Amino acid sequence: MSVTLSGIVGCTTNSGEPTRDRTSASASHPSTPASIRQVDANGKRLPFNTVFPDRWSNLNDGSSYEPCTALSGEELEALGLNQRSATDGANANMQTSRGCDWRYRDSNTAILSQGVGNDLPLEDYKNKYSTAIEWQYDTSIQGRSVAVGYPRHQDACTTAVQSGSAIVTTTAILFINPPPRDQVCAKAIAFTKATIDKMPP
Repeated sequence: MSVTLSGIVGCTTNSGEPTRDRTSASASHPSTPASIRQVDANGKRLPFNTVFPDRWSNLNDGSSYEPCTALSGEELEALGLNQRSATDGANANMQTSRGCDWRYRDSNTAILSQGVGNDLPLEDYKNKYSTAIEWQYDTSIQGRSVAVGYPRHQDACTTAVQSGSAIVTTTAILFINPPPRDQVCAKAIAFTKATIDKMPP
């Protein structure tokens, strides 16, 4: 399952597995990566070849923020992530969530995911997804309100922050022997802190 909050709500698979096979998606689409946009709004190259011509769409264009290019390889490594593990958060063309998944260096079953999708303002967003997320508290990061919650039925923690007319979600999920939830939340919050200044208000 895609582990961004937008992915949980709008772009899920039901396998629950930490790995994804993109082969079928690529084979079923006639376009080739060379003919598909591969750069963010600032011209920075994605860390993979996307096979989806509508990866950027009117479902996720409320913010120009691009999770996959927000941090350098060194910054990802400093957060404990394997910079070479980046994969597209999308499982199909024109999904609501546009973002990336990374694996932690010390565990192949621990993933950090960040996605951006157009949605309601943060407080309304929280109400909308209250059945999917057990919201715990709001915190402030660089003067911006950030919601923190637990996706139901997962050993995970999610943050959500507004950027333009989109919501950026960051989810840390551990599939095997997860630590206490506050430690999982610390991972999601750390990544949010590292990237929030790159998200337009």
